[in-house]
Amino acid sequence: MKVGVIGLGGIFEVAYYPALQQLQPSDLTLYGFDPDPVRQFKGMIHCANLDDLLAQSLDTVLILTPPELHLDMIKTCLSECQCPRILVEKPVVASLAQVAELKLLLNCPKRARRLLALDHWMCRDGVQRLFTSGLDNRDNSTLNWRPSQPIDDSIQPINVAQITKVEAFLLEQSGFNDQGEPVALNFATGEIDRRQFQHPDGVILDIGTHVLAMIRELLAGLGVTDAPLSLQVDLAEDRLSQPIAVGDVTTAEGHAILSGFCGSIPISLELNKYAGPLGGQKGFNLYLNDGRVISLDRSGDDDVVILLNQQQSLQWRQKGALYLHCVRYVVLNQDFAGDSFKVITQRRLEEVESLLLLQQSLRGVH
Repeated sequence: MKVGVIGLGGIFEVAYYPALQQLQPSDLTLYGFDPDPVRQFKGMIHCANLDDLLAQSLDTVLILTPPELHLDMIKTCLSECQCPRILVEKPVVASLAQVAELKLLLNCPKRARRLLALDHWMCRDGVQRLFTSGLDNRDNSTLNWRPSQPIDDSIQPINVAQITKVEAFLLEQSGFNDQGEPVALNFATGEIDRRQFQHPDGVILDIGTHVLAMIRELLAGLGVTDAPLSLQVDLAEDRLSQPIAVGDVTTAEGHAILSGFCGSIPISLELNKYAGPLGGQKGFNLYLNDGRVISLDRSGDDDVVILLNQQQSLQWRQKGALYLHCVRYVVLNQDFAGDSFKVITQRRLEEVESLLLLQQSLRGVH
């Protein structure tokens, strides 16, 4: 298996590379290219330029450049190599103009079947895995989900008609600088993130993509594969809790609340990069018309699903970092390609377009 990585910056260093090191598939040959020659990694064949990397008869290309460069890399990969699997980190593109151009490009079915808009939160599929066909049929040896207590056969599967709403959230822990102001923390190391975030890299696009991908893949697993998105901004503040003003095309949102519908299903998203030391909640609550509530959240390095039903509380746990599951089941899974890429990328494009339109409605056309 030959995998080529374009862009060896922070997301590769702190997320993808550690996952690849942990998995260490015996048949993997890893190639990499970055304009900065200082970025070198053990176990990788470093290419002097992009042409050299794309000449390697690759099975998978993983694009990890800054988002504004994604479209150029996509066009180059689609035209300059025959690689059947081209994976692009979120957001797949960075502007409404790029959305329109990529849509035209993917009108060709052969191209669409090669490109996956990748978001590792799409792998947070515990609820649909555990509740779509009844827990008595669950094969936990392959799903890697473990109940915290014995589970009987009486727990019923769920279907989309039962859903009354989905409340999703990504509340990141944050620290404080010397002036007592909130500052972001690196998601992998927990250290202060010293980057200066500016629009369009606020929470609406940056982490809203994660939360929407998680919601849409949950609903797709329950049969809602092409329902339209309709969203509005209920609140948008900067790092210091000041509202984002119309005409402000510089200040990044630090906290935002979005609401709307996916088809007829009410959804809400709370996005906060500065939730303080008590932050860290990353998941959703799924409300059903029979009174049950199913939640997905992170607990340390694990994903946890909890079923609340009157006085009953049941829990399942999947161990391991999200990127580890993403690399194992998506990046290295050569059987995952083709038509699956096409429909998933369509959903990711719809989500990015919706979030970009929200930023236009919030700040004015720009």
